Amino acid sequence: MKASGRVSFLALAFLFAFSSCKNAKPSMQWTNEKIGPAFTLASDLNKATSCEVLRVDDAYPNKREAKKNSEDLHGYAILSKAVAVRAKSRRTLSAILSNPKTYIQYEEPPDCSFRPGIAFRFTDGSIQVDLLICFSCSELRYYLNDEIVGTSFFRSSELRGLVKELFPDDKKIQSLK
Repeated sequence: MKASGRVSFLALAFLFAFSSCKNAKPSMQWTNEKIGPAFTLASDLNKATSCEVLRVDDAYPNKREAKKNSEDLHGYAILSKAVAVRAKSRRTLSAILSNPKTYIQYEEPPDCSFRPGIAFRFTDGSIQVDLLICFSCSELRYYLNDEIVGTSFFRSSELRGLVKELFPDDKKIQSLK
């Protein structure tokens, strides 16, 4: 094989090997225009009049216990009272959510049932944004005024670390890998 042929072959092999890494690529291209206000608020939580975090039931649907008089958030039982997110954690969360490298897109999405264990709620007086996070699937969903306006897969050890800080006594959250 000629030297130029070997170089071309090696270049193609390199591109193939590193471009198909788990079929995931960074992506922050939202296809739904409705996500604009939700993403804008999430990207700068200093503008939010309230920012709370809640634990929600992340059990598989057929394993969930029906709890009388329990509140739910988008069909998921709320397991804890809302906890106000402090300024430092707001800044950290905004930095994570506004980082394009947080969001990834798969050519073929993983076969996983969305089971969020965490929900953030942001309001600014005129809109309410709920961000539900499933660490099993590494998927998140943005809701704007009770309507899903955006979903994405994510890759962020910082997000997992932040959630662990916010729920230091929750064994399930602390066991997240």
